Amino acid sequence: MAKNKTEATAPVESPANGSEPAQAESLGVADLQNCAQVIDVAVSRGAFRANEVAQVGAVYNKLEAFIKSVADAQKTDASASK
Repeated sequence: MAKNKTEATAPVESPANGSEPAQAESLGVADLQNCAQVIDVAVSRGAFRANEVAQVGAVYNKLEAFIKSVADAQKTDASASK
């Protein structure tokens, strides 16, 4: 899988026994899109209480805004490189 400019990597410590080095985990735009979709499905199925939906919706809105800004930036980059 090709790494995207928007993927963030977190440092992962090596195992204490000195065996294989651990690979850094990454979080990409596709992962965030999946999270937004999970939130949407969970809300539609009533997985959250009424007093929790506002907070869940706020996180969902932030995810959607971030995903849109990344998509717009990628379109701009693609246009500039033509």
